[in-house]
Amino acid sequence: MLSKSHKISYLCSLFDISRTAYYRYKRGKSHNSGSKYNRPKHEIRMEFIRNFKRYGSRRIKAALNEKGITLGRQKIAEIMRTEGLRAIQPPKFIPRTTDSKHGKRVCDNLLLDKRKPESPNQVWVSDITYMPLKGGKWAYLATWMDRTEF
Repeated sequence: MLSKSHKISYLCSLFDISRTAYYRYKRGKSHNSGSKYNRPKHEIRMEFIRNFKRYGSRRIKAALNEKGITLGRQKIAEIMRTEGLRAIQPPKFIPRTTDSKHGKRVCDNLLLDKRKPESPNQVWVSDITYMPLKGGKWAYLATWMDRTEF
């Protein structure tokens, strides 16, 4: 036991607690029982803010485990509820550029049986895609290429 080899005042300053708290603990009384989860509350809030309010209890638990803080997911979820921390859910919208289940006739690829063009401006091909932007918006990118270039 450290209290036999070191002064109590030195140990209390080392662990950043008051001597009153130490002696209350020694008598079996909890010094500050209401703040049992104050440090985890702070750590959860910091992790929540550090990840732009996107992390829920599962990912916060994993992040805290990496730091060596072990808390159960249910306790983290309870603390988040009492503190009013609710993860922002990204929108589930994924734009669809092609409806492949339409059941209608699909045009044949007219370039399959043709040979490669020998001069520019004979065959043009295109494609379209989308890119997610900040704020949940989307931008569409369409490209056109002359078939002789590749």
